[in-house]
Amino acid sequence: MKTLLKFILALSLTACSAPAEKPSTDSFVEEKEITWENCAQEVGSHPCDFTLRDQFDNDVNLYDFYGSIIVLDLSAMWCGPCQAAGLDAQATADKFAAHDVRYVTVLIEDLSGNPMDLQGAQLWANELGIITEPVLQGSRSLLNADATQGWPLTSWPTFIMITEDMVIYKFQSGYSQTMLDLLIEETIANST
Repeated sequence: MKTLLKFILALSLTACSAPAEKPSTDSFVEEKEITWENCAQEVGSHPCDFTLRDQFDNDVNLYDFYGSIIVLDLSAMWCGPCQAAGLDAQATADKFAAHDVRYVTVLIEDLSGNPMDLQGAQLWANELGIITEPVLQGSRSLLNADATQGWPLTSWPTFIMITEDMVIYKFQSGYSQTMLDLLIEETIANST
């Protein structure tokens, strides 16, 4: 599998193309204890909460990380730049752990473009050395061009910086570790 991941990683440098179809949003928003009357997946808004299963088959809510700075990584298993980000995910989490930064990966698709399952999330975490951070099983139902309905994704991977008080600070499309580090540092500096 590592050879396959290296091959796919070599196919592309910074970002994969945007999703080809408009996804369903039937199961996107679930209300949790911490919520706001209005939520949207756009800068300056409180993100809508979600519940997904992690690589240990436990339910994880986005709002479980309230009080921490969140790097939300929307990735696809087949995407080379997503794999590069995944290879650096644990080191990034470790680098910023003193600032209570959590690196949350949501895998939208497996190698065949299907919704992520437990086996794929476990493979991703194990192969890429992600030990302390959640790898969540997602699907295209989380995505939508309308930010009130889902996460607007223009390329793979997409990173969303969320402040400790659950406000979306910035988006970054594509992967560059240097740019991601700078964005995390900026989010830390601008958090309450």
